[in-house]
Amino acid sequence: MAFVALDTNQTSTRMVPCMRAQGITAIGRYYTRNRSNPKILKPDEARALSAAGIRIWPVYQIRHRLRADFSAIKGKQEAEDALDYAQHVIGQPAGSAIYFSADFDATEADVSIAIRPHFEAIAAAFERAGRPYRIGVYSSGAVCRTLLDAGLVQLTWLSQSTGFRGTAQFNASRRWNILQGMPVRHFCNFDDDVDPDQLNLELPDFGGFLLGQAAQPQAVADAVAPAMAPAADAAPAELDFPAAPSFPGQPLHRGQFGSASVKAVQNRLNELRFGPLVVDGDFGEGTQNAVFHFQARNSTPNGQPLQITGEVDAATWAALFGPGAVFNSADFDRNASIRQLVIDIAASQIGVVEQPRGSNRGPEVDVYIRTAGLDPTTDSFPWCVCFLYWVFNQAAKIKGIENPLPKTAGVIALWTLARRTDAQIVHKSEVSAQTVKPGMIFALDLGGGKGHAGLVIEVSGDNIVTIEGNTNPGGSSDGFGVFRRDARPLSNSVLLGYLDFCEP
Repeated sequence: MAFVALDTNQTSTRMVPCMRAQGITAIGRYYTRNRSNPKILKPDEARALSAAGIRIWPVYQIRHRLRADFSAIKGKQEAEDALDYAQHVIGQPAGSAIYFSADFDATEADVSIAIRPHFEAIAAAFERAGRPYRIGVYSSGAVCRTLLDAGLVQLTWLSQSTGFRGTAQFNASRRWNILQGMPVRHFCNFDDDVDPDQLNLELPDFGGFLLGQAAQPQAVADAVAPAMAPAADAAPAELDFPAAPSFPGQPLHRGQFGSASVKAVQNRLNELRFGPLVVDGDFGEGTQNAVFHFQARNSTPNGQPLQITGEVDAATWAALFGPGAVFNSADFDRNASIRQLVIDIAASQIGVVEQPRGSNRGPEVDVYIRTAGLDPTTDSFPWCVCFLYWVFNQAAKIKGIENPLPKTAGVIALWTLARRTDAQIVHKSEVSAQTVKPGMIFALDLGGGKGHAGLVIEVSGDNIVTIEGNTNPGGSSDGFGVFRRDARPLSNSVLLGYLDFCEP
C-alpha cells in the first residue's frame, strides 16, 4: 500500500531516514496535557522531521471518546494548553494548524450539548490569542461537517471509522483535508501500527508545518449548510447490554408478585437452562423449583455449596449473576489509588471458573462479557479483556470517574484504541523491569486476530506476576477461569507491549 502521509502515537525520530526514503511527506503527531506522555511530539523530533522535509500536523487529544470529555470549560483549558505548547515548546509557525479530536461516533445530541460548546470555547481562546493558528477537527463525518459549516474549524481530518455517522457522505463530499486509513504494520520499524493518511489534492493545504518556515495557508472549503441533520445512513447506536442487576437487599421468596427482581431471576434461570419459566415477576412454584435445581447444581463465587432453600439470597444472587451483582465497594479502600484498586478487585475474582468449563459462560463470566457490551447468550466470546474491563469499571465506580479502558472485548482492538487515549504505552522494544509496573495490562498478539491480555500485579526480575481471565494455571489464552500466574516472562515473541490506564 503506497501512501505519503501517516499518523502515529510513537516518537518517530529514529524512523525519519526510512520515512523519507519511503516517500513520506507529512506526519500527524500528538499534543496532550501530560507533557511526559510518550506519545507527545517533542522539540527534537519536530526538528528532525522538519530537517527531512516531513511536514507535521499536530492533534490535541485527552481521551475525547465520551460526551463527558467535552464542555466549554474543557475546551478553553485545552485550547490554552495547546497554544502554550505549540508556541513556547515546539515553536510551531504561525498560520499552521492544530487539530482537536472527537474520537467517537457522536450523536446529534452529543454535538449540540457538548462538542459544539467545546469547539466554540476553543475558537474563542484562539481569537483572544490573536488567531496564531487555524483550528482543525479529527472526527466522524457528521462532526466534521457540523463544525466546518458552523465556522468553528477551518480544516478536517476524517476518522478511519467508516461506520461512524455521516462519514460516508463527508468522504464523498471531498471536503476533508486529511482522510485516515486503516492501520498498517511493520512500517519503517515502528514498534506499533501506523495509520496511513490521504491528503486531499483538491484542498492541498492541511495545516502542516516545518520548523523555521512560515506557513502559507491556502483557501479552505466554504461552509455550505448551517446545521447538522441526521445522516440518512447513520449507524445505529451500539447495542449496550446492562451489567448484572444489583441484589435487592433482601431474599426473594415464593409468594412475591410483580417484582422486577424476580423477573431478572426468571430471565437468568431461562438463560442458564433451568426453565422454561414465564417471565412475569411472580415467584410461584415453578420459579421456586428452578431455584432449587440451580442451588443444587451450583456454588458460591468462592466455591462453597449453595444452601438449597428455594429462596434467592445474596449468595444465590451472586451465583446467578456473578460477584459484580453483589459487589460491595465497602470492601475496598476508596482512598486507594485506582492502580491499587484494580489489583485488589482482580484478586477478589481469583477462582472464578466457567460453568461448564470450556463454554465461555458462567454466572461471573457472563457479567464480565455483558459489562464489555456483548450478550453471552448469542455466541461464545473469549473474555480476557471483558474481565479487565469489568475490573477497571468497578474501580472507576469506587473512585467516581469514567472507566479509563476503551469499551471493547478484543485484545488487538484494546491495543489499537489505547493509542487514542491517555494510556501510557510501553512498546516491546522499551520493555524492562524499570518500565513495567503493577497495574499495567500486558497484550499478546497470537495471530489471526487473536490475542490474550492480563493484569500485572508484580514485577520480579525477568518475570511478571499476573491475574488473568480466560486462562488456566498453565497460562492458556483460552482457559476456563480467573487465575494468578507467578512466572510469566516479561517479554516474548508475541508480546505487543504494556498499557497503563492508571494514574501515575
